[in-house]
Amino acid sequence: MPVQWGVPFGGLLVAQALAAATATTASDLWPRSLHAYFVGVGSDEEPVDLRVGEVADSRATAWRSVDVSQGGRLLLRAEAMFSRDRPGPDHARTMPQVPAPDDLTNVGVDLAPYPGTFTPWGPDSAFDLRHVDAPPRIAAEATGPGEATSQVWLKAGGADPGDPRLAAALLAYASDMCMLDACLRPAGLWFGDGSASGLTLDHSMWFHAPARVDDWLLLDLHSPAMRGGRGLGVADIYARDGELLCSVAQLGSIRPQRPATRG
Repeated sequence: MPVQWGVPFGGLLVAQALAAATATTASDLWPRSLHAYFVGVGSDEEPVDLRVGEVADSRATAWRSVDVSQGGRLLLRAEAMFSRDRPGPDHARTMPQVPAPDDLTNVGVDLAPYPGTFTPWGPDSAFDLRHVDAPPRIAAEATGPGEATSQVWLKAGGADPGDPRLAAALLAYASDMCMLDACLRPAGLWFGDGSASGLTLDHSMWFHAPARVDDWLLLDLHSPAMRGGRGLGVADIYARDGELLCSVAQLGSIRPQRPATRG
């Protein structure tokens, strides 16, 4: 599935890798961690090949590796771990208090007045994405540089697949779309003409609880650091009822195109 500018969407490659790895494990195992490295940039005009390696299996855990390639060239390498739940202590961070998604607008509507700006998901896309705070493009125009944080609600446009293992792959797909937003804010940048270009270098996820993607999920994002054009985005993903579902970290390459213009 191409998403702007003629290259395969990285989140789709990660989701395909996780789904392929999941298909080789026992049905009562579900993903607990995923680490993916983007090695090459592909084309949206050719199919991709997925090769799953069975690294190891124990009574309660399975490890898999996945290579995603195109025309014999490696695009992505992923490692995933699956396990069963076991009794034990638990704790989780509390979801921050934010405006409800019903009170916010779709990011495609927000960014419609800004041609040439990267627009993640419009109203008719696979996921509905709504920023609690302004998208980087609008925030940069309004205030320039800001705090390295961002909060976003998202929800799948279709029905939940009914399988928490497949829902995890859909969550992997969705999580790649705005992970670098917080990295852009301190420099007053946005992805698109007149500001910055970017690409994902690696993407890691830790799954704490099964997710439903047909209800609203909150991504609470921040960026601990950016140096030498490499920015780290970190997010906790919560269910609408406040349960912490997943933690995500992504390293991206962010390059200013030319001095940012506003207006």
